[in-house]
Amino acid sequence: MPNTYNIHPDFKKFPVITLRFGRFSLWLINSLMRLQCFFVKPNLALSTTDYALVRPDGSSLKLIVMTPRGLTHPAPALIYYHGGAFAITYSSLHLKNCERYAEEAGCVVVFVDYRLAPRHPFPAGFDDSYRSLEWVVANAAELGIDTDHIAVGGDSAGGALAAGVAQKTRDHQLVSLCAQLLIYPVMDNTCSTPSAKDFVDVPLWNAISNRNMWKMYLGDSGGQAPAYAVPGHGDLLALPLSYIETAEFDPLRDEGLQHAADLSERGIEVILNETKGTIHGYDGSVASDISHRAVLARINFLKKAFSVDPT
Repeated sequence: MPNTYNIHPDFKKFPVITLRFGRFSLWLINSLMRLQCFFVKPNLALSTTDYALVRPDGSSLKLIVMTPRGLTHPAPALIYYHGGAFAITYSSLHLKNCERYAEEAGCVVVFVDYRLAPRHPFPAGFDDSYRSLEWVVANAAELGIDTDHIAVGGDSAGGALAAGVAQKTRDHQLVSLCAQLLIYPVMDNTCSTPSAKDFVDVPLWNAISNRNMWKMYLGDSGGQAPAYAVPGHGDLLALPLSYIETAEFDPLRDEGLQHAADLSERGIEVILNETKGTIHGYDGSVASDISHRAVLARINFLKKAFSVDPT
């Protein structure tokens, strides 16, 4: 690890890797991720139910609904979109973090298993993400969800999906979201910020992987990103209370900071958590005090968002 990066010892153990998004390498990574999730022990404090939404083409969109036992209904809800560069499936960490959000923030969590690129480039995964929110709103009574207290959230690429869903939800007046939880989010396809240009050799996620991701996800967009694909370039007016978390040595750091500033300039209340000595995906080191504090900050944000009276 270059000495120029003052990365905390908790995160220096992670390797420097560059993703090319080849189909075989993605198949291998996703196979290992699914195997890992297979061995996750259920949280007995939660009731977990899988739902299958039928898409227009007849395929199924899987949703995992986590509900704390004894939760008073109607309850707030978090619709969560996992990270993974739009191409990698969810990990056991995603599931465990969402279990904590449900249990400790006192809410229903709807975890979305959206379609993955490159087999399904934009807008497939985004369409799944928005469809999941439509389904939650339509079935809120059955799920025991309070539609006045629905938040969207996600990490990395999932943060981009959550922010894009928030923008489309506002435009289509589907529901009035109470919050968006954006954890080291993907915001800018130009990859032109200093962190997106300079961090070519940081652990886990680097600037080269970041550029490769956008080419894989958007393909040849002619320099014009489709609506909702790049939320940092979208309309930021009239969006909900926002939490943005950044990692110091992450190519996505500066676009996250810029998004927080842009939201604030438009009168949106923003809670910004700039973690220090960290890398993208640092909370994979679950024993770290830094990771522990960050997860607690997310939970406290959700509690705040769910406690606000919309009237």
